[in-house]
Amino acid sequence: MKKNFLFVALLLGMTLSASAQYKGFSFGFKVGPSFDWVGSKTGAAINQGTKTGFDVGLVAEYYFAENYAIVTGINVDFLKGKYSFDDKRNISVLDSITDYQLGTVEREFKSTVYEIPLMLKMVTPQLGNAPLRAYAQVGGAFGYTQGVKVKDEFDINGLDLDMDDEVYRATKGEYNPFHASLRIGAGAEYALLETTRVFAGIYFSHDFLNSISTGAAGIKSNYVKYYNGDKNLGERDPKLNVLQNRIGIEVGVFF
Repeated sequence: MKKNFLFVALLLGMTLSASAQYKGFSFGFKVGPSFDWVGSKTGAAINQGTKTGFDVGLVAEYYFAENYAIVTGINVDFLKGKYSFDDKRNISVLDSITDYQLGTVEREFKSTVYEIPLMLKMVTPQLGNAPLRAYAQVGGAFGYTQGVKVKDEFDINGLDLDMDDEVYRATKGEYNPFHASLRIGAGAEYALLETTRVFAGIYFSHDFLNSISTGAAGIKSNYVKYYNGDKNLGERDPKLNVLQNRIGIEVGVFF
């Protein structure tokens, strides 16, 4: 975490010390699909494939030198994913009898993330006679996750039991509302007019904050202990850890 704050401070310091002759602002917007999957430091959550999401955003650039810019803006990311983990659920054994069974949950989720990126962009000189330039950018994004909806399937000894009739349900307190990621990307931009440029690129984003709630006061996270209502059914070890990853394609325009 300290390294990330140091990197941000370095970027801001570079903008203050740069030569005034190259200063300039550009604004625009971007859209594009993303291909999302999850990882786990502890191995307690297992990725179950790649899902397709979608991103839209407003972009702002500040050129502090001829070929270097600070990029920021507002991103709205519609993320998806699927992973599995062990859990205990209350399962009907007979019509009037229920029992707590240990099995595997396959969970699909979708969430909306609002984030502010802060990137260093490095641009090449014009490539040939055409007004075309390539770029690379590196930095991070910090934001807020507005709710997570999930759809579960519960598997006991190979038998799939639909927990929620294939319907997404809202969660409360299970997921971390704060979002932070590292990001790298590359692409190309083409100048249509003196102040108008179109661009297309690709990026990779990796979260460094656990998406699962760490158990804030008053919240009994399903991922810290097995719960049924207020009844504690036992501890899970290791603790569930989910990190979101995605590769995205973005196209847009600067004015």
